[in-house]
Amino acid sequence: MLETKLYTFLKLAECGSTTRCAEQLHITQPAVSQHLKALEAEYGLCLFAREGRRLVLTPEGKRFYHLARRLATMDRQLRELAVHAQPPALRFGATLSISEGVMPSLLPALAGRFPSLPIRLVTANTAALLEQLENGALDFALIEGNFDRHRYAWRPFMQARFLGLCRAGGPYSHFTRLEECLAAPLLLREKGSGSRDIFESECLAHNLHPGDFARLHEIDSIPVILQMAAQDRGVTFAYECAARPLLCAGLLQAIPLTDFGLMRPFCFVTLPGSLAAERSAELAAILEQLARGLSSAAPG
Repeated sequence: MLETKLYTFLKLAECGSTTRCAEQLHITQPAVSQHLKALEAEYGLCLFAREGRRLVLTPEGKRFYHLARRLATMDRQLRELAVHAQPPALRFGATLSISEGVMPSLLPALAGRFPSLPIRLVTANTAALLEQLENGALDFALIEGNFDRHRYAWRPFMQARFLGLCRAGGPYSHFTRLEECLAAPLLLREKGSGSRDIFESECLAHNLHPGDFARLHEIDSIPVILQMAAQDRGVTFAYECAARPLLCAGLLQAIPLTDFGLMRPFCFVTLPGSLAAERSAELAAILEQLARGLSSAAPG
C-alpha cells in the first residue's frame, strides 16, 4: 500500500494549496504540512516553492511527482489483481489517425487472438492518451505523434507514410514544393494531436508556419478533414492509411511534393515497470505481426 504522505503530496501537487488539499483529503491543514515536511526530510528534497499564494513544484519536485504518480498507478493495479485473477479488460487508446486508419483492420484480428478478453478502446489525441496512461486508466497507447521517449517504454509496431493530400486533379494537385501550398487553405487537426505536431515540426524545418497558409481551418475529425479536401476546400497533411478509402476511390490524391514526404512510426507506448509489462510486450509483438504489410497496402 502506498504511504499516505505520498498520496497527500500528489493531491497537493494537483491543487497547489494546502487548504484545498486538506479539504479534498478530509484531513487538517497542519496534517498536510506535516506529511510534506516528513516527505522532504525522508528524501532530502525541496519539493515545492511558493509563488504568491500558490505552491508550485520545484524541478526536483516535478521529477518526484512523476515517479510518485506511477507508484500510485501500480498500487491501483495491485489492488485490481487482488480482486481479479487477470486484468478485467484489455484497456488501450489510439490516436485518431491510428484509430480510423489502422484499427478497422487490426482490431478484429486482435479480438480474435483474445476471444475471452473484453476490449476497451479509447480514441483521443496524444496528450490525452499519455495523461490516461499515467493515471492507470489505460494499459498501453498506440501513438503516431511525438512523445518523450525517455519517459516511456515503447516500440514501433508499423511504419506509415505522412503526406500532403488534395482533391484528385484539383487546382492544388500540381504543387511540387511545400511553399507552393501556402496559396491554399490548410485543413488541420486541433492542437495536441499527433499529426498536427508532426506537420508543425516539418513546417519549422522549412521556416514556415500553419498561419502562413491562405486560411487555417482547425477540425478535430479526420473524416471531415479528408472530405473537405476531396471537395476542394483546401489541402491537408495526414497519414496515407487514414485516407486510403478516398485515395482508392480516386477522390483524393497525394500532392507530388518533392520536399515533403515522411515515413513515421506508429508506436506502442506503455509505462516502464508496469505490472502489465509482460502482457504488453506480447501485445506489441502481435500488433507488429498484424500490421506487417499494412502500410504498403495503400495505393502509391
